[in-house]
Amino acid sequence: MAVLNPTELAELRQTMARNTATVNFTKTQVNAALQAIEDRLRAAATQTALSNDIEAVAPGAFSAGQKSTLFGVWCVSAARRLGVI
Repeated sequence: MAVLNPTELAELRQTMARNTATVNFTKTQVNAALQAIEDRLRAAATQTALSNDIEAVAPGAFSAGQKSTLFGVWCVSAARRLGVI
């Protein structure tokens, strides 16, 4: 389990609040939800599945580090499309 530190949680909660019309959740609830997302995306099974999916469409093209970078770049793009950043 990857643990988000208090500074990271505060930053994420503030971003969530700025991008939500109505804040109808508690600090504890949003912390738990953010930690659940962190845990899922950092899970070995998830990392392996993402790596395998990339490998299936572009065999041998990307190193493990490059696959991580691809995922990060996609996350930023997805956040922009959602209007979060």
